[in-house]
Amino acid sequence: KHAERWSYKYAVNVSSGWLYYTTTYGLQELATGNDLETIVETRKIGMLVQTVAMPLIGLLRNKIAEKRGVTKESSLLERMKVNALAILPIQAFAYTGMLLGGMANTGNWDWKSAAAAWTVGMLTAVPHSFIYGPFQDGYRNFFGVQPAIKQTQNTTLETYVESK
Repeated sequence: KHAERWSYKYAVNVSSGWLYYTTTYGLQELATGNDLETIVETRKIGMLVQTVAMPLIGLLRNKIAEKRGVTKESSLLERMKVNALAILPIQAFAYTGMLLGGMANTGNWDWKSAAAAWTVGMLTAVPHSFIYGPFQDGYRNFFGVQPAIKQTQNTTLETYVESK
């Protein structure tokens, strides 16, 4: 089954990051005054970085949820902790590199807008991690890959009927 292959899971995790973070962080960079050329360069670098970061984030979300016993039935706070613990440290490091790379590639060393973009990026990283975690799980479900935060029991009508 293709959903069990490492390469398929990798592609699903990476493309979920591309879809979510390329869009949201590009808009944030635009809102904080970065020029369009630098934003394009930053997003291109971001897509390359996400080929490494997103599978790592997916793996960390799996491990943290498993270790802490967090499931879909767990409290919202516990599910949010899993997402924040897995996403924030990687995101802070990676985003710094993306902004620096974007400025280096364009030669536009606008430290003020880069600092503003990083600050907004880190301030919104927590809300993003809360949104991205469920986004990634939904995306994984759509493509047949096991989500990080799993349901402990299947409560569909089919399961109920089958158990009778």
